[in-house]
Amino acid sequence: MFLQYWRPRTLEQLSGFGFHARDDKPLYVVGLQELVQKIEGLYNEEIGNARRLIEGGLIAFEGLGELYQTGTPFQATTALGGAAAAFFVTDSYYEEHRALLGTQQTFHVTMQFVATMGDHFTLVTFTQVLSSWTGVRARPLSSLTYVPVDSVTRQVLQNRGDIYTRYGVAGAKFLAYAPHTFFIHRTSSFGGQGNTTLPKPRTSQMPSGGRIMIDVARASNMGYQAAMGADEPTLALSNAIGLHKRWQSRKTTKSAPVPDTLSIWETVPSELAMYCWPALAGFSFTAKAWGQVLVEGLEPVTFRDEAFENLVLAEERKRLIRALVRFGASSGVDDLVSGKSGSSIFLLHGPPGVGKTLTVEAIAELIHLPLYIVTMGELGATAQSLEDRLGEILELCSEWNALMLLDEADIFVEKRTTADLTRNAMVCVMLRLLEYHPGILFLTTNRVQSLDPAVESRVTVALRYEPLSVDARVQIWETLLRRTSLPRGADVNVERLGEYAMNGREIKNVVRLSVALATERSCQTLTQQILEETLRTTFLGRQEMTEERVG
Repeated sequence: MFLQYWRPRTLEQLSGFGFHARDDKPLYVVGLQELVQKIEGLYNEEIGNARRLIEGGLIAFEGLGELYQTGTPFQATTALGGAAAAFFVTDSYYEEHRALLGTQQTFHVTMQFVATMGDHFTLVTFTQVLSSWTGVRARPLSSLTYVPVDSVTRQVLQNRGDIYTRYGVAGAKFLAYAPHTFFIHRTSSFGGQGNTTLPKPRTSQMPSGGRIMIDVARASNMGYQAAMGADEPTLALSNAIGLHKRWQSRKTTKSAPVPDTLSIWETVPSELAMYCWPALAGFSFTAKAWGQVLVEGLEPVTFRDEAFENLVLAEERKRLIRALVRFGASSGVDDLVSGKSGSSIFLLHGPPGVGKTLTVEAIAELIHLPLYIVTMGELGATAQSLEDRLGEILELCSEWNALMLLDEADIFVEKRTTADLTRNAMVCVMLRLLEYHPGILFLTTNRVQSLDPAVESRVTVALRYEPLSVDARVQIWETLLRRTSLPRGADVNVERLGEYAMNGREIKNVVRLSVALATERSCQTLTQQILEETLRTTFLGRQEMTEERVG
């Protein structure tokens, strides 16, 4: 009878007796099955004791070999929010070596799991070493780092692995993630270019949900990995990513063979899906940062298609915007200079709170594209920092076909003067970057009166937003009250509410505060009395701020 062996340590030991495996094919050794049976017969009592302990939820050091059998699945808690990762055993053995107080035994177990490298999957291998323990001979199985996988957990891991294999390769994927499933990767500078070290445990868990672009290949090139901590699986994943990057760099210049320690898979066999790593690397548009997201929290984006129709804008203006964002960037009119963009740049100007930012958000929902909102504070205060950060953001938006909103871009659109050379340099950098950006860009400003001619010449469409009329305010009140968690009271008079001179942002704040007040009072509906009480408090606060500024 023959026994099939593929374990690396077994092959290494057998090679000393003249046995050699070629091309990673199974090795058949005559009589090995009989030898194993003979040894098991000699240690039948010890094996039986170990199995009885394991069945009772206990483990002795001498029974680790019986527990960690080849092909058996195990799980461990990761530093990624406590998410479990699954591994399968490929090898295990005991070693004895000299120590200060005699000899010491250690148990070595080699495991593997599946991870994506961006364009394909690979098997990641690591070895965990357990030292012999003293005192209580048998310990609870639950005290081990790697514990057996039960049938219920196995199905959960299988379902998660199916999601991992769906989103882990074949380009960028725009998805939504649940609260508490995204972890920001903290770095010393935006982008982390050239940083290939392990993420430090300073990664912070985001309490809110959001939207993310899963792009493992780009994340890896920028030094981001779906890993936290310094445990053996994490270190092995980091090493595998580094090995893959080195192989990829050699492959671009010459035909480089795949390293022996790196397997290349286009797809993951269904029986191995449960062993996929629990997280993927991506960029959160909500947190505006690279990080790791738990696979279990990913789902397709649910776009709010009705958001654009709910905008308080004239219908002819909506039609123009809809046509430009859908077809403007691909109208077939090319620039005379090669490399220049065919982009559409929208300038939205008007007082605060009249719907400029909301318009851009609604457009992104309408055409089902990501939206990257950039504020001036993210771009730095020098021309160099602006070029680095805005250039990287524009590159991401171009690669991912994302809309970009440069919010409150007053410093960039105002006419340049000879007195402010730093701002002049920043405006020049921005204009040059926008000249070659192929996507759709939105600028919002409150100061269009002194628009720089160079900015004006690059604007595709300029849309002015007037202060809200009474009818517009009534429509906003109607829309916001319809979306509250509390039913609207029968006494609510939106026409009366619309008479208050407020912008959209202030109306939204009043509705939110009113809902909180009604909930605190255990009210079943949102009444006119509560709304007007909140309005009076809000207007009193605004009046006090105005008096302080005048004073």
